Amino acid sequence: MLARAIAKRQCAGNRWEEEADLAIHDRREAVKLLAGSAVALSTGMAGGCRSSASPANAEQKADFAKALTGKAVWKGDADYEIARAAAAYKVNLPERYPALIVLAESERDVVGAVRFAREHGHKVTVRSGGHSWSSAHIRDDVVMIDMSRLQTVEIDAEARTLWTNPGVLGSEINMQLEPHGLLVPTAHHPSPGIGGFCMNGGFGWNSRVWGNGCHHVLAIDVVTPDGDLIRADADQNSDYWWAARGGGAGFFGVITRMQLQCRKVPLFMKVSAYGFGAEAYEDLIRWARGNVENTPRNMEMVITSTSHDRITGERIPVRFTLAALAMGDDEAQVDAALDSLRTMPRIEEATFAVEKKPTTLEERYASGYDADPAGFRYAADNIYTEASADDLVERLRPVFLEQPSPRTHTFWLTWGPTRPLPEDAAFSMQGDVYVATYTLWEDPAEDERLSIWPAQQMRALSDIAIGGQMNDENMLQHRQKYLSEEAYARFEKLRLKHDPEGIFAGWLGSPMPAAG
Repeated sequence: MLARAIAKRQCAGNRWEEEADLAIHDRREAVKLLAGSAVALSTGMAGGCRSSASPANAEQKADFAKALTGKAVWKGDADYEIARAAAAYKVNLPERYPALIVLAESERDVVGAVRFAREHGHKVTVRSGGHSWSSAHIRDDVVMIDMSRLQTVEIDAEARTLWTNPGVLGSEINMQLEPHGLLVPTAHHPSPGIGGFCMNGGFGWNSRVWGNGCHHVLAIDVVTPDGDLIRADADQNSDYWWAARGGGAGFFGVITRMQLQCRKVPLFMKVSAYGFGAEAYEDLIRWARGNVENTPRNMEMVITSTSHDRITGERIPVRFTLAALAMGDDEAQVDAALDSLRTMPRIEEATFAVEKKPTTLEERYASGYDADPAGFRYAADNIYTEASADDLVERLRPVFLEQPSPRTHTFWLTWGPTRPLPEDAAFSMQGDVYVATYTLWEDPAEDERLSIWPAQQMRALSDIAIGGQMNDENMLQHRQKYLSEEAYARFEKLRLKHDPEGIFAGWLGSPMPAAG
């Protein structure tokens, strides 16, 4: 029940206190009406030349706030720091300060906020769930649109689709889908919003079979840089649809709603896990690298190193856990996938063994939360690699074995063997092996040392890395490749086409390595 309780607590404070004031049955007509009525939320003409922008005066601010369904929180307001802190999962907020935080409660609020920002010389950022480790949405002098109060989930069980807002937690969506026997691939942690997860690519449940979270986005309602609310999918306004499916914080719009493809809950979900001491490191890495081609598609296999006592939190010698989740409708096939782990070396030396234990999504969310609980300071970074076992054994040793804080953890995910990615999404970076590391700590005095450690480790591996994943990105401290060259060129062309004035702040850093 832990993950359910966490998600419900986090969602409870985000739900609308009253229904939106747009009781319109025809959704497409509603979109047109919203785009037009947003003028009432603006203090002047929509759009216009950005060079004529000027700071809002007290009267204009008051008019804007009065027209909102939600709330405007200005820098300097008594509750500003509360709103800024609420926009991030991690405790160590960056020293970056938005000019205005808009707690949107309707699509009209979003339209108005974009037009207000455009008119008064501010760039725009968007917060969905706030789980971004880099807090890319928290920027200086921007209008930050907080989407967490929009919390609708509209399920079409027969069509196996749903419409939802980007700030709804993935775990909350799956709770509502549970009675229908459906799920959507979400983050393995209960607290990320579905918007940021999908827009950054989204490795979720059974993604090696079903594809990433971004591939499940069928359509979006998006507010453009001009402040217009449009529908985008494969057949209309497809530039926005393509860019949203993997463009992350670089996206040039605000998604207000998204339609997702659902999956049937597999009949069988089982987990196996084995514990080892640090002496097993080399054998585990060699085995995992050599076994990539034989890793069953319906199985997620991770190797994690940790150095804290699960009960006391105190430092202990580094230990490894090799764990795998397999799912499917054929129990024999699920069991066979997990039985493949029995080929690993040193299995007879395992400090504990759990084999083919039936599990639930609820239990998996709880496990994810245990790894990354609320209330800590965080930093993270990652790479994809296709290096040889010999190289990986030597080069990964520091990041797996030299952990700078008790709760630091590093994990290996077998993603390969890779398959061609669909070209209808900006998401375009993958590799056979994914390695990520997270530092967790509580003492602010450790900020400087521990906030840079993940990026230091991953920069040291640049020569064996082929790129990284945006869901755990650290673009400011470690510049690497997050998109293919072709996808990046297309994305930049679309950004310049649709947001030539740079209304949206874009990535925090660069999604591509430095030239030369």
